[in-house]
Amino acid sequence: MREINMLRNISSCLFPHISTITSPNHYLSEWDDWEKQGLPEEQRTEAVRRLRACLTSKGHKLDLRALALSSLPVLPACIKKLDVSCNKLTILTDLPENIKELIARDNFLTHISALPHYLITLDVSENQLENLPLLPDTIKSLSAEYNRLSTLPSLPLNLKKLEVRNNELQTLPSLPSNLKILKVAHNHLTELPPLPRRLQLLFAYSNRLSNLPNIQENIIMRRFFYFENNQITTIPTNLFRLDPHITIEIANNPLSDQTLLFLIQQTSVPNFNGPQFRISLSDQNRLFLRQMLPQNLHSRHIRVITEGGQNFQIPPLPETVAAWFPEADRREVSTQWTSFSTEENSRA
Repeated sequence: MREINMLRNISSCLFPHISTITSPNHYLSEWDDWEKQGLPEEQRTEAVRRLRACLTSKGHKLDLRALALSSLPVLPACIKKLDVSCNKLTILTDLPENIKELIARDNFLTHISALPHYLITLDVSENQLENLPLLPDTIKSLSAEYNRLSTLPSLPLNLKKLEVRNNELQTLPSLPSNLKILKVAHNHLTELPPLPRRLQLLFAYSNRLSNLPNIQENIIMRRFFYFENNQITTIPTNLFRLDPHITIEIANNPLSDQTLLFLIQQTSVPNFNGPQFRISLSDQNRLFLRQMLPQNLHSRHIRVITEGGQNFQIPPLPETVAAWFPEADRREVSTQWTSFSTEENSRA
């Protein structure tokens, strides 16, 4: 009786994409054959147990994580969430059309066939993919980090989160207007497409960007943009007109002394109410700024990336000069320059 009930449940959860299977008994036979063909390290018996349990309960979730699987069996059409992460899969094919969430991270995937038409979430990070298939219009979240992607397909209008860090991307397609999270760090990008107005978080560090993109104003929410470790040399003047809810990280870029001087001058005026900037300064930068700016100039809108991450402030000249010397000599140098700076006609 138990087997009969299970077969009845199976018959209500058919596999329309497998035309050769005509009865529930054939499904069980397919799984038995697939189980027997497994390698010793594969846990196919456990996978079949989970398949049977999913069908018996008419479940919408199928968890086949961490079973060392090199291939997948016929999958039930009724499942809506499939997790096959942490296996040894190299391809994904014949996926049930009803799947809305597909998690296949940490495998050895080199190819994915057509994706389910109603897919909402796709996570294929930590694989060996060189390209992605056409993305369904329904997708809202796409994660494909730590792959070998050199290009991306067109992005659906409904996409809200795109995570493609640590790939080989040289360009990006047009970004959809609903995008809120964009993570493209550690690629080979030389420029970014126009950023959507709704974008809240951007990781674009460790690329080859030479210019900052245009950031549209949106005063409703906090927003963070990370551009450190690029080749940026200048700062567009329109960025100073953005609202104070924005943080722009540009540390470890080859910003010229004049650009840094302009940045500090713009953000130090009493009525400035623009974004927050995070920068890094070399000893040469500090000495130049010390010569060009009033002593102890303070900007609450600039955070210098140091151990303490303090707000920008021009240090006294003795401290600036001492920083050029070995640590063991800095106290003596600072003392000497303190006496120099107090002499008549010196700039303290």
